[in-house]
Amino acid sequence: CLAGEFRVHRDIPQALQQGIFSRPASYPARLRFASASEQDDSRKDIRGLSIRISEVEGVFLWGEPGKQDFLLNSYPALFVSTPEEFLSFVRARQSGDEMKFFLNPAQPRPKSLAIVTQARKRHLSPLDIRYWSTVPFRLGENQAQVVKYSVTPCSDYTTTSAVDAGENQLRSAVKAHLQQSNACFHFGIQRQTDPESMPVEDAAVIWDERVSPFETVATIVIEQQTFDDPASLAACERSSFNPWQSLRAHEPLGRMNDVRRMVYDRAAKLRNKE
Repeated sequence: CLAGEFRVHRDIPQALQQGIFSRPASYPARLRFASASEQDDSRKDIRGLSIRISEVEGVFLWGEPGKQDFLLNSYPALFVSTPEEFLSFVRARQSGDEMKFFLNPAQPRPKSLAIVTQARKRHLSPLDIRYWSTVPFRLGENQAQVVKYSVTPCSDYTTTSAVDAGENQLRSAVKAHLQQSNACFHFGIQRQTDPESMPVEDAAVIWDERVSPFETVATIVIEQQTFDDPASLAACERSSFNPWQSLRAHEPLGRMNDVRRMVYDRAAKLRNKE
């Protein structure tokens, strides 16, 4: 977990000046980098980035007022299309045979297997990875805009080899990076231009950036800091994020997002043993 600053730009297209992007401003931010399924940083995995922006004004959908969450992954789509498919995967994994989900002769899922294979990678640093929201959101309270988000690294420094190779190498890479230079990410918005090729309800579809490129609306700056002492690591483990911790102007869309509100809230309570 790292502290940062979320700086909304001045030169945003008028149509995108909604919610937190309605005016140029700087907000304190909290970022948590995580792996999807592996405890060992040296192994292939999908990486996640959760961002909480504080001191935000406006009407909130759920959760704690004044805080806007964005949750992103290191691949632009999920490996399943619907909540039902994801539940089937969870059940297969609980039974100890997750490959059965992908290779079941009665219902093979070659596309899901291909996405997982492409998405799981070895990474040298979470500060050098691009992240996507994967699922869509509304932009604006009174408009029908549908968008996705992406965060792209913009740091001057890039990690070129594994730092302290092993199970905590990503944490070590972040520490080494910040000792050399600040880190930064550009935050971009992609507009839905074709509901058929850019669906709301199919989370496994990648929206074509050649048709609708991401437009940068903010920059996240992360300065040198201490984040790996025992107290900070313990606080990070207790932290939780939810896409519904959000302004009304950034409402999560689709059934996959509907399920996430309940599941993430329950997971947060279990994490903190409430």
